[in-house]
Amino acid sequence: MPGRSTVGQRRGDGGITLLELMVAMGIFSILIALVSTIVIGTMRSYSDQRGTVDNTRTASTSMNEITRIIRAGTEIPVYGVALNDPMFTYAGAEQITMYSFIDPATSSDPPPLKVQFARDANNELVETRWGAYHVHTTYWAFNATSTYGRTIARSLLPSDAAKPTFRYYDKTGAELVPPSGGSLTTATIRKIASVKVTLRVQTSGSARIAPVELQNQVGLPNLGVARVEVH
Repeated sequence: MPGRSTVGQRRGDGGITLLELMVAMGIFSILIALVSTIVIGTMRSYSDQRGTVDNTRTASTSMNEITRIIRAGTEIPVYGVALNDPMFTYAGAEQITMYSFIDPATSSDPPPLKVQFARDANNELVETRWGAYHVHTTYWAFNATSTYGRTIARSLLPSDAAKPTFRYYDKTGAELVPPSGGSLTTATIRKIASVKVTLRVQTSGSARIAPVELQNQVGLPNLGVARVEVH
């Protein structure tokens, strides 16, 4: 009896068999694969959400700045001329240049600004400003050299003739279409009653993240047209 007990104890101390080890390793590998899949999926979902948020933030911030400038647009009186200079000096599909009173309450005699929004070769939207100075006592002229410039939107989708950054409409709602690569004429510019701004942003290189498209149709309250539509 004592001998049998000793043999039994020795067999019990021998550990797991090779088959048991292989089964255990297989189960462990499956668990590792499941955990890895969950972690990778969570990280990917977070990254996608972050990309969507970045797209939306970029488009929204840029749209707010463009809308603010356009709504503050104004014509500029010219010394010795009955007809004011129009609000826009350039009105193209991917560029606008205009006069604007952005902060009229900052001083007793606030100067206007000449402001340009233009898409560059890197599909970035750049804002440039020129300051004004008095001529003939109360009239304004603008500096030839810009006083301020910054990029307000990066990672724009390539320009699309079907969805230009800027579109123009008269008071009847009819679209005023500039020539390809050019501007509306001065006579046509004087008919502009609203501007539709379209920003299509893709800050992520991932095909999983859809670009964000934001549109505002902005009226010109200083010219008697106050309309803003957000899409």
